[in-house]
Amino acid sequence: MRLKRCSEARGFTLVELLVVIAIIGILVGLLLPAVQAARAAARRMSCSNNVKQVSLATHNYHSTFNRFPGIGDSITNGWSVQAQILPYAEQSGLYDLIDFEAGLGRAASTTGFNPPNDEAAATVIPFYNCPSDDVRPNKMVTYTRGRNSYGWEHAGLNYSFNVGTGTGTNVDYGSPTDGLFWRQSKTQFRDILDGTSNTILLAETLMGPGADAAEIPYHLNGKFVATGSGRNVSDMQQFRDSVWGQDPRTFIGSHTNWSGTRNTAWISGFGSGGGSINGWYTPNNALPDLAVRAYMVSGPRSQHEGGVMVGLADGSVRFVTDSIDLELYRGLWTVRGREVQTEF
Repeated sequence: MRLKRCSEARGFTLVELLVVIAIIGILVGLLLPAVQAARAAARRMSCSNNVKQVSLATHNYHSTFNRFPGIGDSITNGWSVQAQILPYAEQSGLYDLIDFEAGLGRAASTTGFNPPNDEAAATVIPFYNCPSDDVRPNKMVTYTRGRNSYGWEHAGLNYSFNVGTGTGTNVDYGSPTDGLFWRQSKTQFRDILDGTSNTILLAETLMGPGADAAEIPYHLNGKFVATGSGRNVSDMQQFRDSVWGQDPRTFIGSHTNWSGTRNTAWISGFGSGGGSINGWYTPNNALPDLAVRAYMVSGPRSQHEGGVMVGLADGSVRFVTDSIDLELYRGLWTVRGREVQTEF
């Protein structure tokens, strides 16, 4: 007599299948934040390397000329520091394309940047851009002046040079500031009396989308600049001081003049669209940057969690948190403020 086999093949039951799916879902839920954190850490490291490369290029410029480059002498000839250090960052080909004798030109006009500088201005420089910024570096930038609008293709940047604290009259970096750079400045290492390890050389910030707006959602306030009326430094100072004490949401909800050209042209040194920044705001401040014509007050901004990357004048790179003390922080933007710095 032959016995029947008891172990016959059978499929999963519905309950077993649901248990397996639930386990897989839990594992994915546990793994996804770790993957996102790893990607964020990789982008932050890449950003740090970019800041280091720009800092070293600036140091190499100083080694050649015994001074740091200054910003050009006017808006129409306002060459950025970033444009002048290109040969010291292995970008001699792009540097040779720029015709400094022809002048930069004025993008907010019918002619835009003068040829061939318009072609150079549209060229993306990878180490000038943070991989965490979700705005494309190269885009059509629209300048609105009254009833007129002018659109040009530009390449933006995320790393801007220190033009001071933005306090007092230093919203006008056409004249000497308490920082490292201004119009035709010739700052040297020996001028940094606060110490190169206590002075910001450049800081990270965000690019704008390229077009102006009458209103913006609150979460995009770091990508736009609130513009005010007026023509003079004193107008900018009054605008700055009036906004400082306001509730951020109330101000952003009520303001109707927003510039989207923030950090949209690496070749230009003047205005909020160019490669200069001051330290009026602590990192990622809830209040937006402010501008009246070419005068501005600003602050570092990033998509990194909790802070921004800065390059110090000694060539080191630091991550500065959003919660840094304001007095300590502004002391990092001065070259001869004689502040006694503590760890930051």
